[in-house]
Amino acid sequence: MLVPLFFFASLFGFPLLRRQMIHRHQMERLEREGRPSAPLALSAGAAPDDAPALALRLPEPHRLYALALLCRLEDAPQAAQGRTLFVLRQARDTYLPETLRAYLHLTPAGRAQLAAQGHSPEALLGEQLALINGAVTEALAHDHAAADRLLTQGRFLLDRARRPAELTAASEMGGAR
Repeated sequence: MLVPLFFFASLFGFPLLRRQMIHRHQMERLEREGRPSAPLALSAGAAPDDAPALALRLPEPHRLYALALLCRLEDAPQAAQGRTLFVLRQARDTYLPETLRAYLHLTPAGRAQLAAQGHSPEALLGEQLALINGAVTEALAHDHAAADRLLTQGRFLLDRARRPAELTAASEMGGAR
């Protein structure tokens, strides 16, 4: 029982703890420099209604999931291309904030309507976060551009490494005749 719990905590807890420590260090550095200690996301021009701010207002099980998804989107390769880049940007800039905003702006009457239809707002939020996470996972799994570039570079280097050896062998054969 404890092993899965420790595994889960290390898998999801460490990246969040690491980001919190980085944020705290940046805040302390800004205070030492005499700058105002406004949150970094807000000082970079982000609205207080963006995904990280919204995720912090979620109830606990969903807060952790949304923050882990935000970390995953932030840590995604910047060299992604085409459809992968589109999906990652949409997830970060549109899908996740809209999902969180819809949940957080749910009124008591809206909750009652969902309950009458047999839905739980928390379950719907969990399903929608899982859908976004699944789309990100699929997009990253199908992004082969970086692998293609690595293979191309390997072929190029292999070709360059063979040419001097072939030239040396050819000159030795030519000199032996």
